[in-house]
Amino acid sequence: MAVTTSTGGIHEGLAGRTAIVTGAAGGIGSAISAALTRGGVHVVGLDADPRVDEVMTSLGCSAVCGDLTDAAVGQAAIDLAITRTGRLDVVVNAAGIQKRTDAVDISDEDFHRLFEVNVSSAFRLIRQATKCLIETKGSIVNIASLSADRAVPGIVPYGATKSALTQLGKGLAAELGRYGIRVNTVAPGYIETPMTADVLGEEEFRTAKLNRIPLQRFADGDDVADVVTFLVSDAARYVTGVVLPVDGGYSIT
Repeated sequence: MAVTTSTGGIHEGLAGRTAIVTGAAGGIGSAISAALTRGGVHVVGLDADPRVDEVMTSLGCSAVCGDLTDAAVGQAAIDLAITRTGRLDVVVNAAGIQKRTDAVDISDEDFHRLFEVNVSSAFRLIRQATKCLIETKGSIVNIASLSADRAVPGIVPYGATKSALTQLGKGLAAELGRYGIRVNTVAPGYIETPMTADVLGEEEFRTAKLNRIPLQRFADGDDVADVVTFLVSDAARYVTGVVLPVDGGYSIT
């Protein structure tokens, strides 16, 4: 059998594809949207933050503004993707919220909200999009966290949601593989985003965490976005069910 060599890099085979990216108004989600766009992907960015319209317009792409916990909002994003391009190839679940408090102090309302946004909404969007992804043999990437498999005081419920999202990705990879759909999970470490601005702004905390990172820096959205772009590209065509840390080596120290 002949062996072919690819030179497409992380953008291999992406031109002409269509993606939905949640949490696209800022942070990791907007970085992912920009990275995919550079590869020729038309992105439908979804976010409850109205700034998503401005972000996606600047990329020459489409936007849906709404709360992803409303099933109609996810369906609207899928419908818009099909209307604009006639296809859907990629779903990236980057939307997420965090609540910093001792676990015993969190309210039922906040606990349920964490799971609804971080897990239930992601699964619902995947379920809604599966028929379209079967047609294109598409790809799904969920953005989890290193806190999914380690105890982090102050964000225990958040870690539980990311653990659930990680297991969801593995299970879906096993179930959807027969349709040619790949499902992978990215587990970022400490990323400079609005969600982490409060803790990374504390000098003592920042120094302690930085000292544990072999690469000696915190990540930015582009560090995560390039990994996501690789996972949805043809360069990763035989990769599914993985949980890939993007943490500068933090998890090995």
